[in-house]
Amino acid sequence: MSPTTGSSATDAEAPSTTEAILDATLQVLGERGLKGATTRLIAQRADVNEVTLFRKFGTKKKLIQVAIEQKFATVRRTFGGYTGDIEADLLRLADTYLAVLDGVGPAARVILTEVLYDPELARSIRGPEQLFAAVSQMLTRYQEEGVLRDEPPLSLVPAFIGPMLMPYVVKAIADSIGLGPLQFDVHAHVSGFLYGRIGTRGEPR
Repeated sequence: MSPTTGSSATDAEAPSTTEAILDATLQVLGERGLKGATTRLIAQRADVNEVTLFRKFGTKKKLIQVAIEQKFATVRRTFGGYTGDIEADLLRLADTYLAVLDGVGPAARVILTEVLYDPELARSIRGPEQLFAAVSQMLTRYQEEGVLRDEPPLSLVPAFIGPMLMPYVVKAIADSIGLGPLQFDVHAHVSGFLYGRIGTRGEPR
């Protein structure tokens, strides 16, 4: 086998190995929590040597950071921002955000209730902050156009994103008392958000 061929094979395998490690990280994080998600368990779940994990990411916290950032990057990339159609923009954002949360599974609760309250780890994770800024920028533009009423971004953005997060935060409680799967109606949420905030131009397009 020539050196060139061998290099190509290694390059082709690298992304799948990285993806397996990141997926395993979120799976174990959801099952064991922040403290219980050891690098040994993550390596076993990803079917790699623990040395490979450290070689790629260095530390457990860096691994968790990258795994979470990848998910937020997916939301920002798919969301895309302002198009001039606020209802379509918010539906796209909500659908993408919920799809990512569903993909993360139980890790969503751990991220929201444990990871973001670890000062060192929270400071390294810029995804939530960057997403907040992107959504804030879009909504501010609609406010400037008169589509939405004036309202501080610090209350406006959580008002939209917060209700989507809550089912994941309270899922364990809901399961324990037999409420079953928690449902979230994206269209009802977007409609309620918009029609409670109509600006001077009246009904949003």
